[in-house]
Amino acid sequence: MKNWTHPSFLFVFWTAALTAGESSLLYFEAQSVVGYSTHYGDVYRSGMPDDAMQLNSIGFDYLKKFSGASGDIGSAALQARLAYNQDKNEVEPQLYNAYLKGKTPFADIWAGHNRIAFGLASYWDTHGTLLQPLPMYGFGFDRDWGVGLSRDTEHGNMQATLSSGTGMDYRSNGNWIFAPRISDGVLSVDNYTAGLSFMAGRTLDTMGYTVMDGDPKDVALGAVDFAYNHDNIEHKAELDVGSKDGMPAFAALYRIGVNFMEEDRLKLEGQYVYTDREEMRDHALGTGVTYKLTSELAIRIMYEWRREMDEHRVIGQLYYYFGV
Repeated sequence: MKNWTHPSFLFVFWTAALTAGESSLLYFEAQSVVGYSTHYGDVYRSGMPDDAMQLNSIGFDYLKKFSGASGDIGSAALQARLAYNQDKNEVEPQLYNAYLKGKTPFADIWAGHNRIAFGLASYWDTHGTLLQPLPMYGFGFDRDWGVGLSRDTEHGNMQATLSSGTGMDYRSNGNWIFAPRISDGVLSVDNYTAGLSFMAGRTLDTMGYTVMDGDPKDVALGAVDFAYNHDNIEHKAELDVGSKDGMPAFAALYRIGVNFMEEDRLKLEGQYVYTDREEMRDHALGTGVTYKLTSELAIRIMYEWRREMDEHRVIGQLYYYFGV
């Protein structure tokens, strides 16, 4: 088990205690995952053999809002799981959202574990899905420990974050990441958003909670991202270009999703990812099916082929998410 006195888990307890008594939303989740890879030639109990994101797990998603005489003044979020790690044969706690956010006349300001202001991952929540965006291919972070601010504009949003550059777990060894992003359009209102972002600093080479290389590496990336919804079709794209550890780096992603049936119960998706870093080029083609058995229970199946290792992967997931 992990050390629950680590700052990340102390933050969990501190957040829960500080926000007690305010209006809140609470959801529970559970997932069962099984996959097969031709490269490894074995069945594994996760999204991929070394994936920290999709393990067999149970958890919760908790949001509290603070109100004052003039309305909402802030919020706190806490999302965590207990996951079974097959390789280590142990149960490990995992933390996703864990932040406090305050509203000021100038901007919303947050501190904790949250999304950084870079690319699609700055607003696209994929923590429970099988097809993954570029952070899972080594470009950017799904979430990171740090601080950030966000300000809505007349036509979009401006935000910036300063974070540790370690992802899931906080570590300090001269590592840091600064990321600003500006966007036009609000996806939920305008059915489109387009963003321009930049990420610079020094990061550790991590995979989930495991540090692969503890020496900070320079990184400088620019990104253009775009999302567009039309009728029952969803488009998402991102292009990253820059350098990692002094070497050129490039990544591109395109995802298309089509929703069918009432309440979008059935979704078909296709995705292409290209990465070029450390003089290694890889193409990944993936497709996925999501079917909502009920409003709370979904089944997902994903297939992906990666050219670098000529690997074929098939993954199945049963995902349960319900409010109380």
